[in-house]
Parts: sequence; C-alpha cells; structure tokens
Amino acid sequence: MIEVRLFATLAPRSRRGERRFEVEPAPGLTVRDVVSQEELDPADIHIVMRNGSHAKMDSALEDGDRIGLFPPVGGG
Repeated sequence: MIEVRLFATLAPRSRRGERRFEVEPAPGLTVRDVVSQEELDPADIHIVMRNGSHAKMDSALEDGDRIGLFPPVGGG
C-alpha cells in the first residue's frame, strides 16, 4: 500500500476529506494520478514529499511509499 497524507487545507478539499489514507500500488502510478483521483487541483500543491525527500508530481510510486502533499504556506 501507498500511504498518502494531505496537509493543511488540502484534506477538506479532497474527494475523501481525510488527512491520511492509503492507495493500492499499480504499475505506472504517479503522484499526479493520486492527486487527480482525489479531485485536487495540482496548482494547489506546492510541495511533494516521497519517503521524506522532495519529489515531483510525475514521480512514480511503489508499494510501501509514503507521500506528503502540502499547499503553499501562508502566514502573517
């Protein structure tokens, strides 16, 4: 399984509405595919982490991966 975590404002906007969930690994599955499946806008994702390292939207995923998706950070 691939563990996906959505941070800050992403979880409420996702199809599941959950901060943490798992997806089945599949040949050729990418971060972009997971984002699409969750009905998120790729433009809303500023940082992608795969197993603790920066990754790209088109990074291929494998069984056992941990993915973190982060929106742009704001503050004041």
